[in-house]
Amino acid sequence: HKINQYGIAHLAFEVESVVDILDKLLQNGGSMVGEVVNADYPDGRKATFVYAADIEGNIIELQSWS
Repeated sequence: HKINQYGIAHLAFEVESVVDILDKLLQNGGSMVGEVVNADYPDGRKATFVYAADIEGNIIELQSWS
């Protein structure tokens, strides 16, 4: 997957559960691009992120916040 190419680098979606949506993506032919990351921020917010690719190779970022 090439990040530095012409066009859209990736699409980002805020979802309720990164793990659930990632599982559905993988079950339907998608693939992992990165690892699931959990982050804590100084203001007390928490986030979960992951980069994956759909069946056509488009890079997708899934994120959830609490």
